[in-house]
Amino acid sequence: MSPSGLAMIPRIGRGAVVVLAAALLLLLTPAASLAAPPVSSVSDKVMCQCGCNSVLSQCPHQDCGWGVPAKQFIAEQLDKGKTPDELIQYYVTQYGEKVLAAPTKSGFNVVAWVTPFVVLIVGVVAVYYLASTWSKRRRGPVGLEAPDPAGFPGDAPEELTQRLDDELKKFD
Repeated sequence: MSPSGLAMIPRIGRGAVVVLAAALLLLLTPAASLAAPPVSSVSDKVMCQCGCNSVLSQCPHQDCGWGVPAKQFIAEQLDKGKTPDELIQYYVTQYGEKVLAAPTKSGFNVVAWVTPFVVLIVGVVAVYYLASTWSKRRRGPVGLEAPDPAGFPGDAPEELTQRLDDELKKFD
């Protein structure tokens, strides 16, 4: 409708038009949601079992003996009203969790993903602790002690000190 056409509709009529449009929108929305989900909603989450190590939707084989029938099965089941989650669970039941493109976030899988990071953090903390402990030590093992720069000449035996003084006098 043009703006001039809206002016002809009384105020109450405008509200009725808006309500009618909203009702039509609500009626049409469920019809669109009744369409079956795409095959990729399942095939992107399942690994092809032909040995190509690809996700089912990306299997490089044109006539894949496992992938083509699996995609047809998924399409049929989605058309019959099965949900993508039900189909994924079906494949997990048939082939185990190895069929999943991404591991589940429960049980051993969580431990397998978290453990390397925990070990890395513990290692960094251990290295920091050891480095700080070693750097605080001022003396090495017995027999390899570093000389004290302030007291080195005074700690030498008397005869060595005398000899050093004599040598310095001869040098001048």
